[in-house]
Amino acid sequence: MQRQFDSFVSSAPDVLAVHWGWVIALGILVGALGIIAILRARMATIITVGFFGVLLVVSAVSVLIFAFTTAGLWTDFFVHVLWAVLLAIVGIMLLTRPAISAEAITLLIGFYFIAEGVLVIGFAFTSHIEGLWMYLIQGGVALILGALLVIGWPFTGLWAIGTFLGVDLLFKGWGIIALGFALRAISEGNLL
Repeated sequence: MQRQFDSFVSSAPDVLAVHWGWVIALGILVGALGIIAILRARMATIITVGFFGVLLVVSAVSVLIFAFTTAGLWTDFFVHVLWAVLLAIVGIMLLTRPAISAEAITLLIGFYFIAEGVLVIGFAFTSHIEGLWMYLIQGGVALILGALLVIGWPFTGLWAIGTFLGVDLLFKGWGIIALGFALRAISEGNLL
């Protein structure tokens, strides 16, 4: 990942390097949204679930349009119509019942983390590779996160998605700010 970042920064257009301040401002904005999402985790969870619902309804309409506009076999048509109906049902459920939907999604995320933790730890012990401790830590953290989500469910369903989104936005904001400072160094001629 670092090599890709260095490659991007070294080959960035001069126009982009000149406007490094806008990149830093974007990073600050994204980081601030992350902090707001962490502080208002329940609201961020409800908004995120609603956004997922809108995406699913739009996807359902797109799949339905695709089913009617493409010529093909009747079985393909009915599969696409069924797919569109299922997408619409789930999307409408997410839009009309965001709190219950968030709880269900959080439970799935918790089980996913538990399964990931078990598999990563199992991989670490069976692969006999260097850096075993890193895989054990990664698997342990996933197990702990999953256990916390499942044990605290349904209460965790009201804040977990918003908190995860906020942490993700915060780290993305830091990354964008770092990119902005690297572009600043390019514009000043320090990295060339």
